Amino acid sequence: MLYTVLRTLIVALGCTAAGVAAMHMLQVQRYQIPELRRLLRRNSDKTLRPDVLIAAAVAVIDWYLPILLAMVIQKEEFREDLCRWLVLGLFAIVAALLFWLRLRLPMKKPFAITRRMFRLILLVFCINLAGCIILPLLSITPYLLFAGADYSVLAAAVMVRPLEDRINAGFYNSARAKLAKRTDLIRIGITGSFGKTACKQILKTLLSEKYRVLATPPSFSTAMGVSRVVNEQLRLEHQVFIAEMGAQQKGEIRELARLVSPKIGVITCVGNAHLDTFGSIEAAAQTKFELIQALPEDGMAFFGSDASYGDRLYKLCKAEKYRTNIGAEVECYMRAENVETGTSGTRFELICTDGARAWMRTRLLGEYNVRDIALCAAVARKLGMGMDEIARGVEKLKPLRHQLQLVSRDAINIIDDSANALPEGAAEALRVLRDFPGRRILVTAGLTELESEAEDKNFALGTQIVGCADYVILIGPEQTRALMSGLMSRKFPKSSVRMVQNEADAAALVQEIAEKGDSVLYEGVWPEADGD
Repeated sequence: MLYTVLRTLIVALGCTAAGVAAMHMLQVQRYQIPELRRLLRRNSDKTLRPDVLIAAAVAVIDWYLPILLAMVIQKEEFREDLCRWLVLGLFAIVAALLFWLRLRLPMKKPFAITRRMFRLILLVFCINLAGCIILPLLSITPYLLFAGADYSVLAAAVMVRPLEDRINAGFYNSARAKLAKRTDLIRIGITGSFGKTACKQILKTLLSEKYRVLATPPSFSTAMGVSRVVNEQLRLEHQVFIAEMGAQQKGEIRELARLVSPKIGVITCVGNAHLDTFGSIEAAAQTKFELIQALPEDGMAFFGSDASYGDRLYKLCKAEKYRTNIGAEVECYMRAENVETGTSGTRFELICTDGARAWMRTRLLGEYNVRDIALCAAVARKLGMGMDEIARGVEKLKPLRHQLQLVSRDAINIIDDSANALPEGAAEALRVLRDFPGRRILVTAGLTELESEAEDKNFALGTQIVGCADYVILIGPEQTRALMSGLMSRKFPKSSVRMVQNEADAAALVQEIAEKGDSVLYEGVWPEADGD
């Protein structure tokens, strides 16, 4: 009886733990069930295949071990008990090891045990528990249930969806009602393919020179995330509310705009992010434009010029609109000129069409940050702020963690861009490295999180390195093969390229190569040996 109860609980827990990767995928994809189905199909070799192999192996051992031990142990009752406990112990060890490995799988966002995730885990456990009770009644070993660990997560997600929709609707309506009472509140929505979080933080810092500002924290860019911030944090003393609006599906920005009812809409740029869910850049652009379409008649729209779909949306906009950029290539309300980047940060001149202009200094690096500052300065200017107030705010800006973050160590300039996984961001980081002093050392594993055209984009990155770095340290010979080909196509000295197996080896090699005054860029990777 004790063995039966323990086996039921341990197998149910093991199957639930094996589904952690699927749960993480679902959470990253904002609980979109079709996306989970797609990812399970695409990652079947990493999740389904090991689960099936483990389930089959344990089932075979469970069946044949008593036969094998019969040759050395004559007492049947003792032999049967020993086999059962040995197999159960083996299963528990393998399931725990697999759980630990899957928790360490690289993801864009860390796995978080939220209330919603807790409800999902509980239901997954109940499904597995029911399976562990029913299968033995059919004379089927419960270990086979392990083969479908990911699909128990999918089943639970489908089953719990109606309840989650009801819970979410309550939070959403409560937040919407709370915002509706605040007719005095300046509401700003920010969206775009890239730079939403950076732009939000910049705008919050600038506006805080004059207003009391509440902005959504990182990763709170969904309808439920924004609803939670409004319900829990919005106070009467707040004068401005800034909501970052993310989307992976058409209609999500419209839903967020319906919640926030922004008077000011900001689009940073339109690019190739989330094309796996949008299907095309045109669909992504239309989704971003939902924010502008939701603005009231007296609303204002702000666009970062990107020489692409962002400029097209600017032309389509019928509301009061303003555009920003670096230089004078296109007509802009606010533009940055004379950009200078160095070890102390960035210096540039901000010029407004209303005649105001001022020099700005910031610790932020790169032209992308300057573009975002110009965009946010335009919003601040239209909200009545002087250029001196804007300059004070710009000087207070702090780099986002692991995003072109400058760290000085032993008189060596270290640029930490480890959070970036996009080709555009990598190209910008290389331009920053190009302007730094000393010998320039690049450490990278390439672009490892691309959904499509990974080989072509890594090859292109390799060609862009030439002229920006003097030494290149590549992590993983296999995954950086295309990047290496790009380097060699531009005749980069092969003697200046080193291959290592992992981040720790790269950090050790940097310590060996780098000297006082040199500059090191960690692009898409960050060695654990250097701390976090």
